[in-house]
Amino acid sequence: MGPTSKRDDARDGAQSTAHVVVIMLIVAFGVLALPWMVLRKLDARTGGVAASGVPAEDLAQGGKIYYRSCASCHQARGEGKPGRYPPLTGSSWLLEDKETPIRITLLGAAGPMEVNGALYNDVMPNLGVTLSDEDVALVLTYVRSSWGNSAPAITRDEVAKVRASLGDRVEPWAGGAALSAARETRVLP
Repeated sequence: MGPTSKRDDARDGAQSTAHVVVIMLIVAFGVLALPWMVLRKLDARTGGVAASGVPAEDLAQGGKIYYRSCASCHQARGEGKPGRYPPLTGSSWLLEDKETPIRITLLGAAGPMEVNGALYNDVMPNLGVTLSDEDVALVLTYVRSSWGNSAPAITRDEVAKVRASLGDRVEPWAGGAALSAARETRVLP
């Protein structure tokens, strides 16, 4: 082999490496940009204000929190994972009142719960240790007004009142029975 073919081989190897790097960058961009693109599309469809009257910016912030903290279990469109993680679409635990989803988000839940006619018995982590009252309000407003859900927005003040009512409690809710009992003690009007 002469010097020309060694240069050609080196050039081919460099081009091959460059192709791999370009492909990796395209894939990384797609993975990172997808949630942003979905939220932008939702914002464009709503014209700045959702049908629920929530500003599109608040829904976008709630969506970011959802995709970062919730979507791995409840999935991108709130459909959940059958037999493992309950759906958020049409869930009475999410939609019937404001206090129950706040309680679940703040302390988590571990125990049997019936959701949309199916029994679930997995663990929901207590996101109240990592999310501020504002973050909890934004993410719950987002899920309560997405995927066909149409429940009223939750405010930071409402989250703060429910959080204060929990006192020093740190243990998660023991499934649906404990949450049903907690519904008897109203904190919000």
